[in-house]
Amino acid sequence: MVGALVLVAAWGAVLAVRTWSAYRHDRAGLAILDTVRSHLDPGTVTAAGTRQELDAAAAEFDAARAQLSGPLVAPVVIVPVLGRQLRSVQALSTAAAEVSTVGASFLGDVHAVLDQPHGAGPDRVASLRHLSALSVAAVRQLDAVDTGPAAALVAPLARRHEQFVAQLDDARRRLRTAAAVSAATATILEGPQNYLVMASNNAEMRAGSGAFLEAGVASTTTGTVHLADLGPSGALTLPVGAVTVTGDLERNWGWLRPGVDWRNLGLTPQFDVTAPLAARMWAARTGQQVNGVLAVDVAGLQQLMTATGPVVVAGRTITAGNVEQYLLHDQYVGLSDANAGTGTRQDALGSLASTVLRQLQGQSIDLRTLASAMAGAVAGRHLMLWSSDPTTQAAWVAAGVSGSLTPDSLAVTLLNRGGNKLDPFVGTTVAMTTRPSGAGTAVTLTTTFANQTPDGLSSFVAGPYPGVPVSYGDYTGVVAENLPAGASHISMTGAGPLSALGPEGPTILVAAPLTVRRGTSATVVVRFDLPTRHDSLTVVPSARIPAVQWTAGGRTFTDQRPVPVSW
Repeated sequence: MVGALVLVAAWGAVLAVRTWSAYRHDRAGLAILDTVRSHLDPGTVTAAGTRQELDAAAAEFDAARAQLSGPLVAPVVIVPVLGRQLRSVQALSTAAAEVSTVGASFLGDVHAVLDQPHGAGPDRVASLRHLSALSVAAVRQLDAVDTGPAAALVAPLARRHEQFVAQLDDARRRLRTAAAVSAATATILEGPQNYLVMASNNAEMRAGSGAFLEAGVASTTTGTVHLADLGPSGALTLPVGAVTVTGDLERNWGWLRPGVDWRNLGLTPQFDVTAPLAARMWAARTGQQVNGVLAVDVAGLQQLMTATGPVVVAGRTITAGNVEQYLLHDQYVGLSDANAGTGTRQDALGSLASTVLRQLQGQSIDLRTLASAMAGAVAGRHLMLWSSDPTTQAAWVAAGVSGSLTPDSLAVTLLNRGGNKLDPFVGTTVAMTTRPSGAGTAVTLTTTFANQTPDGLSSFVAGPYPGVPVSYGDYTGVVAENLPAGASHISMTGAGPLSALGPEGPTILVAAPLTVRRGTSATVVVRFDLPTRHDSLTVVPSARIPAVQWTAGGRTFTDQRPVPVSW
């Protein structure tokens, strides 16, 4: 009997040691996966280090699985309660190892495609089709992963199981999105298709984008893109009634006639509303139908130029380091409204956008750098896409490039109505606070606009624009805030009177005129209630340069990408 007790004690001790060792290996592997997932963007996916991290995670999970296998562990598996816990741990270790292996293999295949010589034409389409097929194959492999029993687990293990399953679902979703985007891009390049290209200027802001000041068409066929010269949108004004505007856009912004003047597009941050209107306006003005719309702004061009390298515009070399200074300020030095419209001047925004986009088409570019650049541009709403094809549009929405809003979106924007280029000089900060209110939450947004316009700017930049009743450096516009769908008891102070209060797509819009005199600040406070005590929302980028500074949820951040806030 003593011998049996000693043997059982020894077996228990060995089992405990092996279980502890497996636990440590599992924790190490999951920590690696968490690190990879938290930095999962095109820049890191295409880096060799990410594949090495996944290989390391697989090795950790394999080690954990080895510790939990064999004859010493087998007796525990059949025990009713304890056995279920062990089987769940074994299954999770095996599943995690499989996921890591699939991920490392997928990245190896992706790197092989990226490292192949590539150029314009059919080769580019074939590469995109190959990337789509690789993503689909990886999804199928992940769909076959067994995560083991999920019911009747102890609380810590149940939480870990739920977390792993959620992360696995997220990986599948990302891969499906990658497959859809690659396939959609290949279809567009294969053509023949026409995309309206609009270049926007962040020196004169609209809602979630700059004013669309240049426009032209890019045509695609057999993997080749031909981009016509972008021309000033001010020359494309339509007669009243040529294009009808309905729904929320007409109710909230009809007084600005968004279907007449292209510079009054972008009154809503919903690019999936702005873009189809732009397509109809282009057809009404030129007779040409387009398959979709692409919008790029100054910051988007800056991102793309990290991949293309310097370009020459009007005899000046423009780089990723000086393009913002050039487009937001330098090109306007010495200009006034009187001489800006002369035939001797061409807006540099259109010329630079055309040159950069053509350079992307005409040379072999490092695809890793390009992927990272495009990811940054898309995250900040500096590059947006809309397609008339529902399948392609669904891919743009899933990829976050559609510029659309959701019911939990929160957007704070300032629309320039002064005809000047003062937005880079109006610093914007937002403080968001929450407190319990009955069964729900009371939310307060305090936004401060500081007009720091310096001396010595040209009148084309600092005004006053003819017919606008402000002085040099004064900013006049509309402050507009899109609140989550459940918002109620909405109020705005510090601006007014209200010009809009009601639905705008899946959100609630509150807007009012605002003037900020040079050298002063204005504070606008919006209060609203949400129906639950614990909730979350997503801060939508404003696309302003410089970015808006936020304080919310105990954090300070900029709106250079969507940021979730929970309480």
